[in-house]
Amino acid sequence: MVTSTGSSTAARLALALVQQGCRVDVLCPVGHPVQQVPGLGRCWHFAMFDALGSLRAVLGSGHGYRRVLPCDDAVVAQLIALHEQVPVLRSLIEQSIGPASSHTTLLQRHRLLTTAQSLGLDVPEHRQLDSAQDLLFWFREGHGRSVLKRDLSFDGAGDCVVDDLSEAERVWPSFSRPLSGAALLRRLVVERDPLAWWSRRHPGRTRVLVQRFVEGQPASTLILCEQGQVLAWLSLAAVETLGPAGPATVVRRIGHPGMEAAARQLCAHLQLTGLHSLDFRLEPGTDRAWLIDCNPCCPSSAHLAWADQPSLAAVLAAHLRGHAPLAVRQPLGSDQVSLFPRVPLGQARGQHDVPSGQPALVQALADKPWPQRQWTYRLQAWRGPPRPASVVRYEDGQAPGPVVDAVDAPPTAAPPDGG
Repeated sequence: MVTSTGSSTAARLALALVQQGCRVDVLCPVGHPVQQVPGLGRCWHFAMFDALGSLRAVLGSGHGYRRVLPCDDAVVAQLIALHEQVPVLRSLIEQSIGPASSHTTLLQRHRLLTTAQSLGLDVPEHRQLDSAQDLLFWFREGHGRSVLKRDLSFDGAGDCVVDDLSEAERVWPSFSRPLSGAALLRRLVVERDPLAWWSRRHPGRTRVLVQRFVEGQPASTLILCEQGQVLAWLSLAAVETLGPAGPATVVRRIGHPGMEAAARQLCAHLQLTGLHSLDFRLEPGTDRAWLIDCNPCCPSSAHLAWADQPSLAAVLAAHLRGHAPLAVRQPLGSDQVSLFPRVPLGQARGQHDVPSGQPALVQALADKPWPQRQWTYRLQAWRGPPRPASVVRYEDGQAPGPVVDAVDAPPTAAPPDGG
């Protein structure tokens, strides 16, 4: 398992796999909560100025592992880079994310959405932006509220909702220009991003897409697939999100044939393998599912399990080991789930997704991420405090409800800073 961020995804997924009898080794940043998972195998940390070399050294010849599980898009980009550079690793990487023919599509949002559109899936209007002039043409054609998206980002971290041309032009430089020396230094010293140095010149950093914003409830279909065949899926509708384009904090398990059919169709076309997720917006009144994104990395809710539906992690473990999934130790009892640690302890709506019997892991997840506990981050926060997060609430099939401040929630993501 490989993660370059402090997200809880790796820790929750690793715990679920270990409980299913898998051996899990991890490559992660220093101070990551995944290190508190009992029964975890070996754990390595990225070399700040040779992140790709760190990944290559961990994978070795590729014969010691059945799967590599990337937990964010930047790691997927690293795997694809290694696929091109290290022939001995090609088989393992293709067994983990899919064949070489799909790699370019997975890394480019515009190309992926265009592919989905060619398959007849419902995809909102979108366009790749090469200059500010393209942005001007987009709004002159009559488009209203839109979303700017950047490649190599996930969970809304590289997305920004804009209402008009003036707002879009204001944030455009932060999306389109190369990373400045000051911004790079901040990512290295303050945020302790282990892929900052490697990704600074990756073309995905400045590849920008504009997409029509679809009003309605956010939803996702998480899939586990093998050579284009979907082995298991889980569909979730967002009840609350951090901002209009941010990650969900409260979700509800749903069944949506349109979302699941779209996932199967795109998976078969790209011959995907591994864990992926597709993001949708459900149109108010019709429940029509508009595909707005696809994430080629492990989804953050792959560990969720109910008595009548094992987690995707359990199905993956069973598939690798050749037997049925082990019984769920403590299945969720409600379809509505507050996701921990995005929803802090004591603030749950519905059942709270807190790891049972894992006090060290719970504490590690509840704490501020390790970089935010260092003096460099505290100094930066003192000079410019992060903006408070806002929670957007949804009702089934409806447009967003009231926006409220989330006192203890993480700060909202600012537009990507290119300078």
